[in-house]
Amino acid sequence: MWHLLEPLHALLYYAPEAFEEAAALGYDTGERWPSYFAWRAAPLGAAGPLRVASAFYSFSPATVARYVPAAWATADPADVLAARLRAVDRAYRALLGEDAVAGPDPGLAEAAALAR
Repeated sequence: MWHLLEPLHALLYYAPEAFEEAAALGYDTGERWPSYFAWRAAPLGAAGPLRVASAFYSFSPATVARYVPAAWATADPADVLAARLRAVDRAYRALLGEDAVAGPDPGLAEAAALAR
């Protein structure tokens, strides 16, 4: 499953659109980690480094502690989430074209409703 979904997920961390949105929020995009931790941790709200390190699992707690407090000093998690959605939307439109993402497929909407 990871091999199927990781490319969809990882787009956020490498797409030029993501770096543009991160820069617009005030993150230093010359280095990977300031925006990476913000993108990934934003769904947790303004979580502290210990909670984020626990959720991320594979990162050194010292590395998380270096970047997470600064992430929330730069932008509010709600603003990061909105920028994240814009970045992903723009990136997929650029990669797949407008027709692929123009509107919800009725079958997809039904599948989502059934999954709930």
